[in-house]
Amino acid sequence: MFRALLALVLCISFSKAGDTEHFPIGKRPDVSKLGFVDQNGKKVLVEDFKGKIILVDFWTVWCGPCRRSLPEIHALQKQGIEKGTLVVIPCNLDDEYWPRGVIQFLNKNKESLPGFIYYRAQIGKNGIGTNLGGDINSYPTTLLIDRTGKLATKWSGYGEGLILYELNLLLNEKP
Repeated sequence: MFRALLALVLCISFSKAGDTEHFPIGKRPDVSKLGFVDQNGKKVLVEDFKGKIILVDFWTVWCGPCRRSLPEIHALQKQGIEKGTLVVIPCNLDDEYWPRGVIQFLNKNKESLPGFIYYRAQIGKNGIGTNLGGDINSYPTTLLIDRTGKLATKWSGYGEGLILYELNLLLNEKP
């Protein structure tokens, strides 16, 4: 009974999110050159985190589902920092609101997002279009990158529990 109820809840929750695209191990796109700049100006590439699983969440301040996902993203970010096995990169893609609107948003939400580290996408050879084959057009869009710097899973939208579900699938994967 419990499993059936859990399955129903997960299906309802996940239905809010878009289709999830899983890439088979041998056919995963290399995204190791995808780059980000943190809120302090430090540049990083996916390849800097080889050996760790990377969760990238593309979000905007005006997106309702993005705002609902941020506490889950933040909790995973804190756990990843503590355990050292997961890197969480919440990448803000606001053009009009960058950076002032992002800072204002985080100041308004500092109780629920204390110490939240946010990023901006790099451009050019380390940019989204070059490394993902196109721009991000739906928010939030989430990527799970395996320990070798290859894209394992991608989806758009937010469904409560979906991130943890997909993360566990990747963690339990046999190479």
